Amino acid sequence: MRIISVMGILLLVQLGLSGCTSDKELWQQSLQAGASEAVADLKRLTVKINNQSIRNVKLLKSYADVVKKESPDLAVIVDALATDATTNGLIVKGLKERLESANKSIPQAIKGGEQAVTQLQQEFSAIQVAADPTLFGMMLTDPINVLADMSNGKLARVEAMSKEATLRANKSGDYGAGSQLVGNPSYGQWKENSQGRSFWEWYGMYAMFSNLFRSPIYYGNWAGNRGYSYYSDYGRNYYTSPSQRKGQQAQATKTKQKFQKSGKSFKSPYAKTRAGASATAKRSSVKSANKFSSKSKRSSFKAPSKFARKNSRFNQSTARSSYSRTSRSFSGGK
Repeated sequence: MRIISVMGILLLVQLGLSGCTSDKELWQQSLQAGASEAVADLKRLTVKINNQSIRNVKLLKSYADVVKKESPDLAVIVDALATDATTNGLIVKGLKERLESANKSIPQAIKGGEQAVTQLQQEFSAIQVAADPTLFGMMLTDPINVLADMSNGKLARVEAMSKEATLRANKSGDYGAGSQLVGNPSYGQWKENSQGRSFWEWYGMYAMFSNLFRSPIYYGNWAGNRGYSYYSDYGRNYYTSPSQRKGQQAQATKTKQKFQKSGKSFKSPYAKTRAGASATAKRSSVKSANKFSSKSKRSSFKAPSKFARKNSRFNQSTARSSYSRTSRSFSGGK
């Protein structure tokens, strides 16, 4: 009986002490759990990429081989696109950089309070969703379809309507080879010229696309006339860092203000989903949204109410009092 009593006391003490866990300690635990899950998911993705067990990883490489054979002068840019099918590609590198940045942000988020913690939890959730092999495969459809458009008709687009059908369905502009990558911060950025107009500036070797489509792609024109791309229409929520998203929002706001001064209307390039995705791509986006929602709900945290805190302190006090009384009784029985 005495053993049972002591076990009960210890349980009461443990429950009482756990009730006193501070908000910051709970935030720390939640964020570290999110970080650990993201690390594990990203590791699983890299294994699948290295094993080439994702269909579009193989397809991107085979498309690259065809285009290089057809147009040897494009080998440099084709090879750059093909790296997306490896762990050294821009997509995986971007996820790794975001995860590293999010990990470093944990102490600052805890200092910032519940809102900052929630935002960081959402970033961990987004990285986990982006590391899903199926969604990663869908993201590869953009570089795959860029290569298809560069193949002189030898290759078909994947999980998307043909270029001609997409242009007709959206009444969009033809921005030439690489248009699926415009607006994706992994491949370039919007830069303002001396006249105050924002144009798309490609990074590194992707600047060769400017030679294939010589006219600058201006943000104000592209925003209302862009065609379909998996990133812009479905993947952006998971493959965009918080800082990149702020940049996109700032660009849209600045352009809208300029348009309004000129008496013109402006809509964000992401105000509506463009036509062009296959049924599989659409289903994938729905699954991704559900997965993100589920992860966000599981990791969400709300600070304990005043009543709960008072109740926790009461439980702790009761546990200590009970332990003290029973301990004396137990000692006296020796």
